[in-house]
Amino acid sequence: MQESDATVAELRERLRVAEEALQRMERLAVANRYAAAIMHEINNPLESLTNLMFLIKHGASDATTVMAYAELSEIQLVRMGELTRRTLSYYRDHTEPSDFDLIEIAESALKIHSHRLKRQSVEVCKRVPATARANVFPGAILQVLSNLILNSLDALPETGGVLNLRVKAYGGKIHILIADNGTGMEPSIYENLFKPHLTTKPKGNGLGLWLSRDIVQRHKGAIRCRSSRRPGRSGTMFKISLPARQTEDPPSDSGTLYLVQVQHGTA
Repeated sequence: MQESDATVAELRERLRVAEEALQRMERLAVANRYAAAIMHEINNPLESLTNLMFLIKHGASDATTVMAYAELSEIQLVRMGELTRRTLSYYRDHTEPSDFDLIEIAESALKIHSHRLKRQSVEVCKRVPATARANVFPGAILQVLSNLILNSLDALPETGGVLNLRVKAYGGKIHILIADNGTGMEPSIYENLFKPHLTTKPKGNGLGLWLSRDIVQRHKGAIRCRSSRRPGRSGTMFKISLPARQTEDPPSDSGTLYLVQVQHGTA
C-alpha cells in the first residue's frame, strides 16, 4: 500500500510540473504577441523624439523654442516609460498576487490582437468602469483574456462582426464579460468545453480553455460560458468572476459605466 501511495504521489507531482510547464509556454506565447504590440506602440513616440531632436539640433534658434521642444520630448519619454513599466509589471516573477487594475489588463489583451481586429473589421464595444482593481497575477489574467478574445476572433467572420467587452463590480467581485456574435459552439464542444485537448482548430492543442479555467480557479474565481447557434442570435459569451480588492469604500454598481464603440478594432 505504501508503494502504491508513493506512485500516486509521484504521478501527481509529475502532473503538477507538466501543468506548470504548459502554463509557462502559454504565457510565453502571450508575452511574444504582447511584445510585438508594444514595440509597434513604442515606435510612435520614438519617431516623435527623433523629429524633436532634429529640430532642437538644426531648427531651434532661441532658448524658448528649445525649451518647448524639450518639454514635448519629455512627454514622449514619459509615455515610453509607462509602456515599459506596464509590460514589466505583467511579466515580473511574482510570488504573490498584486493589486492591479483589470481594466488595464483587458485593454492590453485587446492591444495584443489589435492588428487582427482591424484586419477583420471587428467592431469592439466596451462598457467598463473607470477602474476595477483586484489582487491578481497580471500576466496570468492577461493570458486568460487574450485567449478568450482569440477564440472570439476565430468564431467571427473574416470581415465584420462584433466583440463586446464589459466589466462590472458587484457582490464583492469583478465580473468580466467577453462576448461575440460569431458562429456559436456545437453541442459536443459546449458540453465538454473545459476538458483538455478539445479543439476545433487545425493547429490548436485544446489546452487554452482548460488552462484558463485553472488560472481563474487559482485566483479563487469562476469562469462560465453561454453559447448559441440560433440563426440571427448566434454567438458565445464568457464571464469571468474574480474577488474584488477589499477597500473601505466598495465600488458602486451604478453611475460608473460608459459605452465606447470602436470601429475596425482600434481599441
